[in-house]
Amino acid sequence: MSNADKTTIKVRAYSGSADKVVPRNNLTEEQDNALELVKKNAQLEEERKKSSELQQMIEQLRESLKQEQEKTARMARMIAELETKAKDSAGLEAKTREFAELEAKVKELTEVLGKISGMSAAGKTA
Repeated sequence: MSNADKTTIKVRAYSGSADKVVPRNNLTEEQDNALELVKKNAQLEEERKKSSELQQMIEQLRESLKQEQEKTARMARMIAELETKAKDSAGLEAKTREFAELEAKVKELTEVLGKISGMSAAGKTA
């Protein structure tokens, strides 16, 4: 075994920027590779954190979208019900007008009938 095989490289745990751990100009190839590995691991961990945060945001947005779609559907049902009630109300208003017109005609015909009855009674007595 050579000394290179017995050499253990100790690298500090990542605590910020890997460039601050050891100056690069005095590193052996193995130390340089280890430093690059630490940098890559730190970048990978940062990307995992960002990915996790973005995944949570996506889930929240999906839930929000689902709630908004349910709310929109409820509002559409309410609008349809109100439109139906408005149509029914318009129909009732038309029927009410018709009823009022019929009552007026009945009243007018009752008056005419009363006059005719009065004339008939006057003709019988005369």
